[in-house]
Amino acid sequence: MLWQAKLPVKIPAAANDAKEIVPFANTRQLTSRDKAQIISAFENHHFEMVSSFVWTKALSSLKAQLGKLGAAFISEMLDRPDIDEFSSIDQTLTDYEALRLAQELGVITGTGALRLRQALERLTHFGQLPPDEAEETPMDAAEAISLLRACVENILGQEKIEAALDFKAFRDGLEKRLYDEDEHEIQTLLVSPYFFRRASVRILLALIKSVKSAQLENALANANVILPLLWDDLLGPEKHQVGRAYAELASEGKGTATAGLKKALLKVRGFDFVPEDLRSTSFTKAANAILTAHEEMNNYYNEPAPTKYLDAMGSVIPVPAFPICMSAVLSVRLGNQYGISYEAQRYANSILKRVSKERWIYFLNDCFKSDDRILYKLLQNNPRTRWMELVSEFELGKIATREVTDRTVRQLVVESEAGRGNLIPNLVTKLIGQLGYEAK
Repeated sequence: MLWQAKLPVKIPAAANDAKEIVPFANTRQLTSRDKAQIISAFENHHFEMVSSFVWTKALSSLKAQLGKLGAAFISEMLDRPDIDEFSSIDQTLTDYEALRLAQELGVITGTGALRLRQALERLTHFGQLPPDEAEETPMDAAEAISLLRACVENILGQEKIEAALDFKAFRDGLEKRLYDEDEHEIQTLLVSPYFFRRASVRILLALIKSVKSAQLENALANANVILPLLWDDLLGPEKHQVGRAYAELASEGKGTATAGLKKALLKVRGFDFVPEDLRSTSFTKAANAILTAHEEMNNYYNEPAPTKYLDAMGSVIPVPAFPICMSAVLSVRLGNQYGISYEAQRYANSILKRVSKERWIYFLNDCFKSDDRILYKLLQNNPRTRWMELVSEFELGKIATREVTDRTVRQLVVESEAGRGNLIPNLVTKLIGQLGYEAK
């Protein structure tokens, strides 16, 4: 592997109350006063309040460290064109995005990220319950302890939350030295799981957009070595991201960067993926607004407005923006383990009904198997049930049987249309494993 995730702090499995878990938190992350308040809140059964406090502490620490990587880098890694040097990472980055980025950079393990995502979803659910329901079904001790353990093990127990050193070395190398295709790092990249290759492309694009002088020359030279080696195995979303980066650089008048990336695109005949205009950027921003609403508090209330806006933008989504738009719309349609935004459903369904057969083929062949956001949803009972309903409604099984090349994706869609939900988790886990993530 090019970089490995930092191992979590080891807390004994038998530790099942705050007094046993809190001492494992590092004093740089939680003060003695913080620790005492947490233990006191647990003893007084203030589970939702203390969970919110612990979560805020953990995510603030994580986002602060991610912010040190630079806004341009974060923007490219998450395909968030709305993030620029003036953005406040702590306010702009959703908690879900912070966890996703931390996992890809080796800040936390895949299992740690999964447990933290589950904790986030649970915290969000309890945080938006109406008063009468919250009174009847409050968060219990086991749920609060699960969140506390996940936060301490993966974030608050670390002396310093930062990207893995081997990731830093690889990223620094891309701007400070020239790689040859026969070198160990490049050969390792070629046989790494997909998310390493995807991350490497995004790192290169971020560097090309942000660095200058010798660092820019090195990044462009490395792009001309790495992109041709990876191109045939890259999926559509990543190829379109390269094309969009070229269009943005050209529109901004960055001559050196544009010329260098143009040279790489010519090597792979990649100009088919360069948008004629930047209309796709507007759609991408609209999709990210939906995802922000979906992944934060009060998501059921906040999802309708941005979903309605995307629905009204036009009948055809530009191809470069199509993957992120589908991820956003399907997130609304599938919801989470606790429910859906009913008001947003009509707008999401309106968008999905305009997706042509050709676009569904593109989605299933190029987008679906690399969309970890949607794949993780299918490991949960309620989103999986809604997925099966969607597949049946749009008769995706017939499309998959005839047009989908990936055997696992084809089987997953066919089994979904047949209603065999018990077979889906194993197939999803296999796809997540192919990306290089953990699904356990």
